[in-house]
Amino acid sequence: MSTAENPPGTAPQSPALYGLASLVIPGLGQLLLKQRAVGVRILLWALALWAGALAQYSVAANALWMGPHTQTTEMPAYWFSLLCLLGAVVLTAAAAANAFRVAQRLRGETREVPGAASRAQPSLRYAPDALDRRPVEPSKLGLDLGLILIGALFLGAFARTGADLGSMEAIPGNFRQYTGYMLDGLFQPLTDEVREQWANAFEYMFQSVAIAWIGTVVGAMFSLPMGFLAARNMSPTAVYGVARLILAFFRAVPEIVFAVLLMVPIFGIGHIGGAMAGAMALGVSSIGTLSKLISEAIEGVDDGPLESARASGASQVQVIRWAVLPQVMPEVIAIWLYRFEVNIRASAILGVLGVGGIGTLLKRLFDNGRWQEMGIALVVIIAVTMVIDQISAWIRHRVIHGAKVRASSDKGDDGTRGSGEDPLTGSDGPSPNQARAEVTAAR
Repeated sequence: MSTAENPPGTAPQSPALYGLASLVIPGLGQLLLKQRAVGVRILLWALALWAGALAQYSVAANALWMGPHTQTTEMPAYWFSLLCLLGAVVLTAAAAANAFRVAQRLRGETREVPGAASRAQPSLRYAPDALDRRPVEPSKLGLDLGLILIGALFLGAFARTGADLGSMEAIPGNFRQYTGYMLDGLFQPLTDEVREQWANAFEYMFQSVAIAWIGTVVGAMFSLPMGFLAARNMSPTAVYGVARLILAFFRAVPEIVFAVLLMVPIFGIGHIGGAMAGAMALGVSSIGTLSKLISEAIEGVDDGPLESARASGASQVQVIRWAVLPQVMPEVIAIWLYRFEVNIRASAILGVLGVGGIGTLLKRLFDNGRWQEMGIALVVIIAVTMVIDQISAWIRHRVIHGAKVRASSDKGDDGTRGSGEDPLTGSDGPSPNQARAEVTAAR
């Protein structure tokens, strides 16, 4: 068949043939329909899924025949092979349906204008060049390969954890059981013992908030100068490189390591000393993260005020004071507040070491199996954390966006509101709303 009788993008054969082609080899029907990009993507994903399924073909066959009776040691490979096999089957069916639908649509378009392609070919008086071609869809091969690589790495990492997916069957039952225990603690009669449990939970939670606040303040005190030292546009190259290395070290070491190696030997473990150790560990760990974020904010400032200040003869300190700080301080304050929220959650984890806070209470309750009191502690954690998050979000929004200015909220010297006094003549005139109403009525 010539090109004039069968131009690219038409489907003279039955659409079922293209669907069958994609059913036998995923993507083949799309390739025959000149949809090369779609066909290659489908074929690539099908090969990856079938390779994953056949990598453990014996386990996959055992999974299909034996199902939940598969050995526990084979569960990761069982689920991996089964998911890959199901994915390959679904992809093949979807590719076949897509090829059938596209071929049917193209065949319908060809029948609407019979002989249009054969008549269009002789009417061309010039040879088609690159400008007459339709735009070519950009290749998505790199994106597909990247997604497949990410998926393979995720599945490999999940398999290396040795997780037993068969135990997921017991999750709903365990969840109902332990949730029932904790709900019993929440809705029990409010006796003196229960009041003491609530008071104890709030005491430990407020101690966690205090630990987080001290750690945030310590981190904020050192993060601002370190942020300027680690900013590329504020420091020489040598100072910038050394500061970045120091901050990378602080970010690489977890808070729990600082607490165990440095702070606990200094402050000890107890109700007061342990809390101070946890606060200092959070403070040292916060320096790295806060300084990194602040340095990036400093590097993103507008260069206009800096150049104007330097052109007027300002020193480096004056440039920082009058050209940099006014631009970055709202964002810096928002970063500090966000770190405070993070430190509240981190203080609960440090409490497991016995350094104070709500984590200490949770560990003691968990070790003794006192699930009713643990329900009280969890409710206190959620309530206090949500309140602090809302307050912090409101402060961040107020700092970054400023307060809303209302035209009708101006006050005079005597403190009265809406007096309508003209600021130029000093005489009482109509208020802005009254003047607007008069203009509207006149129209």
